Amino acid sequence: ALRSSGESQEVAIQNFVSELHPDEARAIGMAAMSRHFGTDFAEEFQKMDKDKSGTLSRAEFKRYIAKVLPQYQESDSERPSNRQLMLFAVNSAIPFVVFGSLDNSIMLLGGDVVDDLIGSTFHLSTLACAALANTFADVLGISIGNTVEALTVKLGLPEAHLTPAQAETKLVRRLGLASGSFGILIGCIIGMTPLLFMDQEKKAWKEAFGRVDTEGTGALDVHCLRKVFAAVGIHDVDKVRLTAVIQELGILKDGRVTLKDFLDSAPQLKAALGGGGGGGGGSG
Repeated sequence: ALRSSGESQEVAIQNFVSELHPDEARAIGMAAMSRHFGTDFAEEFQKMDKDKSGTLSRAEFKRYIAKVLPQYQESDSERPSNRQLMLFAVNSAIPFVVFGSLDNSIMLLGGDVVDDLIGSTFHLSTLACAALANTFADVLGISIGNTVEALTVKLGLPEAHLTPAQAETKLVRRLGLASGSFGILIGCIIGMTPLLFMDQEKKAWKEAFGRVDTEGTGALDVHCLRKVFAAVGIHDVDKVRLTAVIQELGILKDGRVTLKDFLDSAPQLKAALGGGGGGGGGSG
């Protein structure tokens, strides 16, 4: 009956559907969708119909398509080969390795620079200087992000050549997240290399000075300097001897020694006061 009068099948179907009652057309549509998706589409329709109006608005239909389309794309897409997954993981990790190493190394090196140039002037704590250095490192890392990606492309590593459907699968997305996390972990470890070349003794003196300088003035008197020496393991420093040494070095100004002068003279002070043993009986 559908093909009578020489009508094409498509036109005949349209005419047939147009003559159906809306409830009949809906029932046929539900049956067709249920068969296509392999599920009871009447239940799916109820989930889509958020306002229970019996019809789907454009917004409701778009939300449903956005939800189910990736699932069917994933089921229809071919699983990437192990080689593709390996190349994708490597290409995803390398930019994060570079970023992590730059971020950590800049923070470590910049922390000392900020401390010397800004921290001593504004009497900032070591943590505050490190936070400022980390801010500079993050801003710089974002600024050179495109450059880093361009350089990694120039390394000549083969691409994974994933299809758009493959790139949207859960496997690939999770692999990208794991590769990026692993890459930035390795990069941050590499970025700790400057610690091997930093003056750890000077850092210890600086931290001890900061712990004693509770008011953050950036300068201490002789009595407080004895506490600094005690904090680094040099106990019972003679006050008279310490005063004589810092006067001889010319770093005692208005009865106090600044952090910069103290750090510059720390090796001479340590040698003059006997290194790790202290310099005589401690007078009050």
